[in-house]
Formats: sequence, structure tokens, C-alpha cells
Amino acid sequence: MRDYILLPVVVALAIAIALITRVAPFGDGATGYNLKDAQATLHAIATEPRPVGSTGHAKAQIWLLKRFKDLGLEVDTQSGIGVRQANFDARRKGAISVAPFNNIIATLPGRDRNSKAVALMAHYDSVFGANGAADDGAGIAAMLETARILSKGPKPARDVIFIATDSEELGLIGAQEFFDRHPLAKRIEVVVNVEARGSRGRAIMFQTSPGNAELIELWAANAVQPTGNSLANNVYQLLPNDTDLSVPLSKGVSGINAAFIDRLKDYHMPTDTIENLDPHALKHLGNFAVTTTRALAFAEKLPGQGIEAAYFDFFGLFVVRYPMWFGWVLVVAGFGFLLTAPLQRMGVGWPQAVGGALGVFALMAGAGAIIHFVSAWAYGTGMIPMRERINEMGPALWMYVTFVAGVVLLARPRESLWVGSVVLMLCCALAAQIWMPGASWLFDWGGLIGALLVNLASRSGWQSSPVIYISALTGGLWGALLLTGVIVTYVSVAPMTPAPVALIIPFSITLIGPVIMSYGQLRNSRRVGVVLVALASLGAVWFALDPSFSERNPRPGDLFYYRDGNSGKSYWATSSTSHELPDGPTIKISPKGFESLRWKAVPAPASEVQLPAVRLREQGDKVVLSIVSNVAPRLMNFVVKSTVPLSNVDVNGKPVRVMPGKEIRLGWRSETPDAILQMRFDKENAGALDIDFVYAMAGMPQGAPPAGGPDTDWTRLNGARVVSGSLNLTYGTQMASR
Repeated sequence: MRDYILLPVVVALAIAIALITRVAPFGDGATGYNLKDAQATLHAIATEPRPVGSTGHAKAQIWLLKRFKDLGLEVDTQSGIGVRQANFDARRKGAISVAPFNNIIATLPGRDRNSKAVALMAHYDSVFGANGAADDGAGIAAMLETARILSKGPKPARDVIFIATDSEELGLIGAQEFFDRHPLAKRIEVVVNVEARGSRGRAIMFQTSPGNAELIELWAANAVQPTGNSLANNVYQLLPNDTDLSVPLSKGVSGINAAFIDRLKDYHMPTDTIENLDPHALKHLGNFAVTTTRALAFAEKLPGQGIEAAYFDFFGLFVVRYPMWFGWVLVVAGFGFLLTAPLQRMGVGWPQAVGGALGVFALMAGAGAIIHFVSAWAYGTGMIPMRERINEMGPALWMYVTFVAGVVLLARPRESLWVGSVVLMLCCALAAQIWMPGASWLFDWGGLIGALLVNLASRSGWQSSPVIYISALTGGLWGALLLTGVIVTYVSVAPMTPAPVALIIPFSITLIGPVIMSYGQLRNSRRVGVVLVALASLGAVWFALDPSFSERNPRPGDLFYYRDGNSGKSYWATSSTSHELPDGPTIKISPKGFESLRWKAVPAPASEVQLPAVRLREQGDKVVLSIVSNVAPRLMNFVVKSTVPLSNVDVNGKPVRVMPGKEIRLGWRSETPDAILQMRFDKENAGALDIDFVYAMAGMPQGAPPAGGPDTDWTRLNGARVVSGSLNLTYGTQMASR
């Protein structure tokens, strides 16, 4: 085979391996998981939406209670009005969520009922408008299959507690209330959580508790075709996402989390149905739950929180894992091979190597910026426009991959760029070890492989057969692992930016530099790069001009009626694109106090919109703010600012943290009427509360234009009447209410 033929062969094989290992495995792993029983669970609970307070939700609750009892487990329930305060970060700002919840708790007794217990957790509520077959019907099916298997076999060493949480979609309310108040919570030492964010793909173990080396060892030793890596764990910690596992982790409880995340277009959509759920994904998630929970249930000793592990699966065959500190050994070894290489034999000095590193970095940064801005042009900026076109994310990925491949061929890397790319990779490995150690394995091993190849090439020549073929083999395999990681990262962050695809540039030059250089000796190699960039550009134009909406991939809708209570003006509005709006002069508006909400709107006729009942009163040594809804709101959000510092604040009886000088954000999301949200604080001095609110009720006014497509989690106001307003209520010297 001529050397220049290696490049397309290596690239094709790397892509094929990456795609094959993204598909959920077909084998059952002999775990005892029964796919037909799991699908029967879905047909029992996921044939209609089950948001909190809905008929579907009540039916699912009754069925789950009976199913757990039929398995012979000790069954308990926990219900009430739950309260959860989010973190004080830039996105959540300590927002307080209030919602009803009905948790279902079932316990399988173990041999030692006094020892610490293991919990398997999944939520049974769904978002409004989605059947939730995947999210989280798949998790509930995995839970029931695990309960069935363990209840029919030998008694486990310790109690296994199955927690079907409620109101997860409303702010992790059920999980928070369980771990705050239920007596069984104190007995739990390790939690296994199962989730879904799509409708197909492998169940990726994407999150663990800190000090996870022992937990990783247990998972890896028992998993069926394990999928997961510490990069995903680190990336997830940086994302504005939460699952029920966030609650026990915040309390120092150990935990492990898995979900399938492919075909994101079905996430929180009406298309999240049993028919669209890949049965192999359902089974792989179930096998994760069964193997991990069973291993914990029968373990002689539960894994503790000790040293941190770096880990990655090798195409689902096995898991490479080692202490995080071992990454330093890999970095030192990589620099050692690079520094001992006689680079001058390749005509490269250190000034050229540093220049090459800067050149590769510029290529990566420039390509990333182009990818980001092209995506913004093709789809629009922000989460909602991207959500509208999310069904195109898969094809768009390959458009971006084609673009970066063309950039590499246009750059036509030579020795200095190759060595510089290895320098950049090792510097990234060093930085990752310091600031993001979970991601270090990708750079550590990539840099080490590149440094070994450079050392060998500087002694025997980069055109020698050993260098080229070793580069093709090792670089191709590691490139497939990289591409798998890029796909996972892309699926996670693409609604914000697809720029991480540009990481392919330094990795490809580092790992298969000799193969690329051999190909670059062809007279027309740059023309191939031009063709690839042109194809990617045409793809961007195609995606921008021809959105592929269909019955299977519906365009989400978000048309609603909005009344600005402060100005008295009324609008047809959308947080989506302006295609939702009827004819008229379009303006951009934001409700007072909620400037992060940016809506496009056209004028609408006035229509009566019911307001929430807000009352402020003194009750002994407390001041009580009560907010009552007489209808079933989808959204009821309040921003409360006090003129004086507040102390001993509680919401619906639960103490909450108030940051001095900061507003209090209160939110009620429920499908139940007669919602009551109550905030109390000490009456120390006279003061006033400035309150801004946004209040949404289902149903458009009479004469409204046709609503848009189906609801999604980012288009919560579709087909609703929304009113905003402001109040100023005083206490201590003068009371006022409305």
C-alpha cells in the first residue's frame, strides 16, 4: 500500500470504530435483565405525559406502588409540598423551587439490616407534553428490573433501597425532600442514579462522587460493555445541568450516574415515546443499573471516598483506570521522550517547534471560532433557536468534522507543525493535570504517543515505514477514542457551541502527523482540503436555508399571549424565532426583574388575565408573604428584593439562604391548582418588599392566532397566557396587600 493511501484508510477506520462503539450493544451480558418486562413497564407508565398533578402521573404512581408490593418489597411513600434551593452560581442564583411531590420508596431487606444501605434512584415524573418513555421511563424500568432480579435471588449483604423520586423535572424536589427528611436517607452510603437525555445510544457513566477510585473499580469490574470516562465527569461538572444525584452528592454521599444521550431531538419532546426509544439503549441502561447495584449490594465493603481516578473505556471492551497522580508520570514521560529527541535531524530547532505549537493553536482557535459563528448564523444564537434545529445536530457534526479535516489538509503540516503540535499537546496535558485532571488522560496519552513518534522519527526519519505505520495504528486507535469523546462532548454542549470539534486539529496532527505529511506530498492534496471546506460551507448554507422539520422532527412552538402589568400593553410573544408571530411590527421585550427572558413580540388586543393573590401580613414575631394561585400554572416566578436585610427566612417551612443585598428568586411549577407559596422572615425593623413576577396559565385568549408546534423544556410558555407585574409591599409601619 502506498503511504499516502494510509490517511483516508486511517480516517475511515477511526470514524467507523467511533460510530460502532456509540451504538448500544446488542448482547444481554447474562445479567438477568428482561427487555420484555422492561417494555411492559413502559407501556404501563409511559403511554401519556405524567407531569406532576396530571392524570398520567397519578396512574403511574398507583401502578408503581402495586408493582413494588407485588415484588415483595417494603413499600413506603413520602409526599408534600417540597422546597429546594439551587446553588448560588451565575445561572441559578440560589433560586428556590416549590412544587408538590409524591416519592415512592421500596426496600429489599439485606442480611445485615444495621449496615449502611445502597440506593438505586430514578424519577417517574415527566415534563409537560412528553410521555417520558426515555426520560425517565427507561430509568424506572431499570429500577424495577433490578428490584425483580435481586428479590428473586440470594438475599443481599445489606438493604437495597429503590427510590422512585417525583418532581425531578420541577427542580429535583423529590430527591431533595427524601435526602432532607426521610429516615432511610441517613442509612444510605452509595447511590446509583439512572437517567436519559435522548432516545438511543450507550448508557454512559458520566458522573461520580469525589474520591471515586474504589467506585470506578467496582463499576468497571462488573459492567457490561462499560462506557464512560473521567473527561465526561469533568465536563458535566462544568455544565449548567443537574440530575437527582446532585442532591446526595451535595450531602457527601457517594454516587454514580449513567444515561444514554444520543438522538437529543427526542429529549423533553412529544417524540419521547416508546416507539422512538431504542430497545438496546433501554437494555444497556438497565444492565448498568443491575450490575452496579448488585455489586454494591453484595460487596463485602462498600467503596469509600479516597483517591481520585482517571479512567476511560477502550471501545466498551474494558476500562483503563489508574490514580489521578499517575497522569503526572505520563506527562513527565512525554516531555522526556520529546526533550531527548534529536530534533535537529529533522531540521527542527526549538524556535521552530514553539512556532509550530503557536501555529497549531492558531489553527484550532480559528477553526473553533468559525464553527461557533457559522452555527450561530445557521441556527441563531441561544438555546431556543438551537433547540428548534436540534434534529440537525447529527448531520451538522459531520459538516464540522469535514471542515476541520479540510483545514488540516490546507495547512499541509510539515515537521515543525508536527513537533509543535506535540509540544502543544504536552502543554495541554500539563494544564489539564493542574486545572482539569479528569480530562488529563486524553492529553496525557495523546502527548505521550506523539512524543514517542517524534523521538523515533528524529532517529530514523519520519518517512520510515515503522514511523508511518506505528503512527497509523496507534494514532488511528487513539483518534477513534478521541472522536468518540468529541461526539459525547459535542452532544452535551452543541446547543451552546459546537466549537470543541476543533480539538480534532491538534490531536490529528499529533497522532498521525507522519501519515498526514505523507499524504501532503501529493501534488493535489491542498485541493482536497479546498473541496472539504467547500462541502462544509455548502452544508452550512443548506442547514440555514432548509430546516428539516417533519412529523418525526417537529418544529417546537412558543407562541403565547403576554400582558405587561406595568405598562398595560399586550402582545403576542415568543422566546423562539419570529416565524411564530402574526403580522405586525416586531419588537424585543423583557419583563421587569427577569431581563434574562428576551422575547420577540407584536402588539395584541387587551384581554383579561387573572393575577395571583399576593398578601403580606404580620404573624407574631414573623412577617409572612403569601402567594396563592387559583388556577394551575405552568410557571409562577417571583423576584423579591427587600429594603432591609432579612433574617431566618423560610419558604413553606424550609429554611433558605439569603445573600445580603441580593434578590430572592422564588418559583412554583406545577399542574395542580390552589398552589400556595409562603415566605416568612423575622420582623425586626420596618421595611418594604419590591416584588416582580411572571405568572403563566394554560390557554390562550379567545381570538388568538394558532399556537406553534409542540412544547419543549425550553419553550414552556407555548399556548399560555402570561402576565408580569410589580408590587411594593411594606411591613412594620404600614401593611399593604393585593
